Amino acid sequence: MLNHNIHIFAVLLFVLLGLNAHAQSVVSPEVNDDGSITFRYQAPNAGSVEVLCDCLIKHEDKSWFGGKMRSEHMTRCNDSLWQFTTAPLRPETYQYRFIVDGNFIHDPLCKDSAYVLLHQESVVVVGGTPQADLYLEPGNRAIRGRIDTISYFDDKQQVSRNILVYVPPVYNFIGAAQKDISVLYLFHGISGDEASWLETGRAMQILDNLFNQRQIRPMLVVMPDCNVMSKIAPKHRTNLLRNMFNYGALQRCDFEEAFPRLAAYVEHIYVGDNKVHHRYVAGLSSGAKQAANIARDNPHIFSVIGLFSPVLGKRQLPKQCDDLPMLSQLGLQPVFDDRSYYVGIGKNDLFHQNGVNFITRLNNRHLPCVVFQNDGGHTWRNWRIYLSEYLIYLSQKS
Repeated sequence: MLNHNIHIFAVLLFVLLGLNAHAQSVVSPEVNDDGSITFRYQAPNAGSVEVLCDCLIKHEDKSWFGGKMRSEHMTRCNDSLWQFTTAPLRPETYQYRFIVDGNFIHDPLCKDSAYVLLHQESVVVVGGTPQADLYLEPGNRAIRGRIDTISYFDDKQQVSRNILVYVPPVYNFIGAAQKDISVLYLFHGISGDEASWLETGRAMQILDNLFNQRQIRPMLVVMPDCNVMSKIAPKHRTNLLRNMFNYGALQRCDFEEAFPRLAAYVEHIYVGDNKVHHRYVAGLSSGAKQAANIARDNPHIFSVIGLFSPVLGKRQLPKQCDDLPMLSQLGLQPVFDDRSYYVGIGKNDLFHQNGVNFITRLNNRHLPCVVFQNDGGHTWRNWRIYLSEYLIYLSQKS
């Protein structure tokens, strides 16, 4: 009888282990050799499962921030597993989620996600080109930077801002003795917050991969919450529609006014008594306007100003330096490089002509300006490219 019970227990254990192994063997999303993606979802009691993904639409270059998605019905493979495989896709980063009996569901098997417009989406990267491969996680032997989360409370404005800081892989080894530290301030747009460049922009993967490829020099990358007085974006994730309705608050330039104090706080922590050899800035869309405003009001604060899909006018042009306050009064060390601009703009961007007009104004003033122009629109697909090219340009220039 004992042997019989042991036999039954062994059979049950084998079945349970087999089921668990089967569950663990389910992979989603799976990028296939031909560049297609296979999505899988386990839902034994579901009557209908769809995958909603931006890889299923014909992308329009003039779309705002991406975010357009289309759904396809998934096929039931067995009692619990649903599956769908796309056609071969161009190398790129894609966002998706499932619709299970009408309810939105994140992919529980996907470890990567991003907040896009109004929703948290699962993320999958199809590699295969030098650019798209930058969005993949670095290999096991790669060295990686880290992300610190800090908070800055502005006494004057009585506002606390979240800040994410990318610390390069070699910082712990050279930080204390490093005499010339470069710092890049990276601004999001009106639909974003401090996490946007990391999640949707793939900034950490881009930085780590370019560093391991020896295409860029190590630098601190500071990604602050640029929203105005936290009234545009409350501390829960940003709602684009709310931001648009409060767009007038953006024109007060509260973030621009607070920036020198914020930067001095960050640099006190990470740079200390060392010298900021190069201080750079880059922003996308309305973040580009904020970058240009700060550079206008504070001469010699940045070596290079990066403007991605900029929405700018005459007011963002630099002023004469002798009419402006000294940086020492703001708690920042000046950088004495001649100021230059780097503009990334898509030929089909909604604000293409606006960017071209600003470039013309810079040229008329004989201000140095490098222009990176490509196809595409006002979307993250372009901004990831601009960031990659901008980082390489900075490292070649320094």
